[in-house]
Amino acid sequence: MLPKNSNETYPQKDREFLEQIPQSQSPSLNGLRVLVVDDNDDCLCIVTFILSDYQAQTKTATSVDEAIEAIEEWKPDIVISDIGMPDKDGYSLVTSIRNKEASMGGFLPAVALTSYAYQEDIREAIDAGFQEVIRKPFEPDELVAVVARLTGQTI
Repeated sequence: MLPKNSNETYPQKDREFLEQIPQSQSPSLNGLRVLVVDDNDDCLCIVTFILSDYQAQTKTATSVDEAIEAIEEWKPDIVISDIGMPDKDGYSLVTSIRNKEASMGGFLPAVALTSYAYQEDIREAIDAGFQEVIRKPFEPDELVAVVARLTGQTI
């Protein structure tokens, strides 16, 4: 549910989405396939736990190469990826996804989950091909609202 100072916690579009939800309900991500990519096991566990609580199916990857393999085999509905990872970063992952879409068609929404906080970092992520950027630490409701909105889940 929305915190008392919700104007400071959520971007306007996420606040509007969350305000549509009756207090006794929450968005369902029932059956949605979410690939979570991060080299930090704690972050993977937290995101997986949150999404599973909303009935999403999750799969995790700890590297870009694992993520690309999972995308090809598992066909997720959305990808949530950290940006700062060793070797290949989240930018290279989303670039790979967008290049494949250009040649094969389709569209896979992608969310950057990052501790990078500067406006230029957010702009760079959007320019690279992410639809949204969520800053760590994040509120569980914010994550769920973004995933629901980007995948067209109804309330």
